[in-house]
Amino acid sequence: MVASRDLKAGDIIFKDEALVIGPKTITEPVCLGCYKRVDGSYRCRVCEWPMCGPACEKSPDHQPECVVGREIGSPIDIQNFDEPNHFYELVFPMRCLALKKKSPKKYEQLLALESHYEDRKGTYVFKENQRRVVHMLRNYFFLQEFSAEDVDSSEKSIHTITGIIDVNALEIRLPESEILGLYPVFAMLEHSCTPNTKHTFNASRQVIVKAAVDIKRGEHLSTMYTHVLWGTIARRDHLKHSKYFMCTCFRCADPTELGTHFSALRCKSCDHGFVLSAAPLDELADWICTSCNATMTAEKVKNINLKLGEEIENVIAMPTVEKLEELVNRLAKTTVHPNHFHLFVARHTLLQLYGRDPNSTGEDSMKKKEKLCQDFLKVCTALDPGMARLAPYAGVALYEYHLAVLSRTRQDPSEKHVDQSALRKDVETAKALLQQCIRVLQDEPKDQPEGALCQVAQENLAELRQWEATLYS
Repeated sequence: MVASRDLKAGDIIFKDEALVIGPKTITEPVCLGCYKRVDGSYRCRVCEWPMCGPACEKSPDHQPECVVGREIGSPIDIQNFDEPNHFYELVFPMRCLALKKKSPKKYEQLLALESHYEDRKGTYVFKENQRRVVHMLRNYFFLQEFSAEDVDSSEKSIHTITGIIDVNALEIRLPESEILGLYPVFAMLEHSCTPNTKHTFNASRQVIVKAAVDIKRGEHLSTMYTHVLWGTIARRDHLKHSKYFMCTCFRCADPTELGTHFSALRCKSCDHGFVLSAAPLDELADWICTSCNATMTAEKVKNINLKLGEEIENVIAMPTVEKLEELVNRLAKTTVHPNHFHLFVARHTLLQLYGRDPNSTGEDSMKKKEKLCQDFLKVCTALDPGMARLAPYAGVALYEYHLAVLSRTRQDPSEKHVDQSALRKDVETAKALLQQCIRVLQDEPKDQPEGALCQVAQENLAELRQWEATLYS
């Protein structure tokens, strides 16, 4: 898909209606009408699925699985409402299969989406789907007993549907859960690890695609189908096994990942070199030190990253400033580049703890917070100039940065020793940071933490402007 006209950052490119909406395959029990968490106190009177109440059991979304339950006598038996339940793996495929009768045109659009059926055959995922989805739908929900004109319940058709879901479904974040949607136009966007579009969802669950940066007419439109905060090896491996292609975008092709050294390791053979892939698009290529040319195998790099990930997850599970500082400083000196993707996540936690942890409220801690925010935002801007994926992270860093700057203004401005010029400069800086925070987060859902932070930033900006007026009065 290419741009048919010149686009400015923020321009709406298109809106797309979902073919199917439904719960994720791995989810705690949710209402199949509104997707809020349920406790089992109310069940659909027709099919026995747990629901919120009478209104939700009549929801159009819920009808496909409800019809199946009505026809065969419901086999739904959900008792534990605190853990994921395997029955929910079956709902989205049932809704897709129901389109054949409910909306033949949509069913045709659905089947036009890529399933990678042949690529998936024989894989672990294919075998698991055979056991957990195909077998259950055919032998537990007896879909093969329905007319072939209504439901194509062949094993190949069900596998095709599960492939379409795995390859194309978008996650939609709701206040109490995450759900999936299949969007036929959105699925035409190509992948890039530095995408030039971003998307959000409206109240009708349409996906709204906007330009993240200025885009020239004729340029390819791209989104991202993997995790922006993973290094190149992890991103390409994820795309290979979930989307069935190997990314060759300019971020993946650059050993430094756009100058950030996001995957770089410290060389063990010299004191000052960093180890980078000699050929990032070759997953088996050796990694070479930029200083002494010492080499490391790709397999060893993967193992180091796995161990690092486990170590950082353990610390972030119960973080303190002391623990995170020790971890970040030690790893940056001995094992990885300071911008390494594992440290990036740890630093995002650390920059929020400065000023909140009881042992980190002093002036020195706020200086560390300010420097950390600056460094963090430089990496964000390099990896994702349009904040297509890093908006939540950058928004938090901008807000925390403004707090660090304002910490210097806590003295009474009427005191004679206060540098009025520096004070006003800090206020201007804090205002600019809040304005940037608001711009970055303005498209985030209001019912999500990032949207709530945007509202807080707007309120803080108004208060700061009022306080600023007193400085000039």
